[in-house]
Amino acid sequence: MEAMKQAFYLIWLIHSVVIGENSKRLLLDDPDVATRFAQMEITIQKLTQQLSQLENNAGAGSTYVRWGRSLCSGDNTELVYSGYAAGQLYLHSSYTNRHGGPSNLLCMPGDPELTDITGNGTSLLYGAEYQENILKPDAHDEDVPCAVCRNTKTQNTLMIPGRKSCYSGWQKEYQGLVVSGHLAYSASSYLCMDKDPEYVPGGQVNNDGSLLYVTTTKCGSLPCPPYTNDKAINCVVCSK
Repeated sequence: MEAMKQAFYLIWLIHSVVIGENSKRLLLDDPDVATRFAQMEITIQKLTQQLSQLENNAGAGSTYVRWGRSLCSGDNTELVYSGYAAGQLYLHSSYTNRHGGPSNLLCMPGDPELTDITGNGTSLLYGAEYQENILKPDAHDEDVPCAVCRNTKTQNTLMIPGRKSCYSGWQKEYQGLVVSGHLAYSASSYLCMDKDPEYVPGGQVNNDGSLLYVTTTKCGSLPCPPYTNDKAINCVVCSK
């Protein structure tokens, strides 16, 4: 911001010197005027470059989680870290207390820095599993990877449910299907699972934990059309 103020000040100063020096009338064929204009052009070019650099650096970069994959594939993206999807247990000890606990999933890094503090077991984090074969024929019980990605050229990122393409002016990062926990189990959140999900190596054992299902539409308060009953929901992650 300070550099921008200085740039505008210099432009104002150049304007004052060239145009307003004691109300002196400038002639285009005056060698002194030509020299001043040449110097002013060079200065303006430098200031324009500086302003362009400031605009590129101001707020550049947006992050998002790519659920179901361990790498980033969008244009101008870099991998911040990869790891494992994790959340609360899909089902508590009884149906009367199944509504408690957090609803969001976390992308846990594959290289954690651990503490030596032992908790009391009142808040627990479990690995996430695909609980159906809808995303892939062999997905059931496989553990879910994730990647935190950064687009270096954009400032905003959002997930659009019900779409597989981005609106005009937005760049697609990845597309997939909306998933969540089971409606009869613990609270969960909606995620955009990659359309071609991967599995955590060695994670095919049925440990349950935080379970993910493909979400489908239900007509009623959700108007049909434009939606259709009991259909899986597209999703796309877009940046701008």
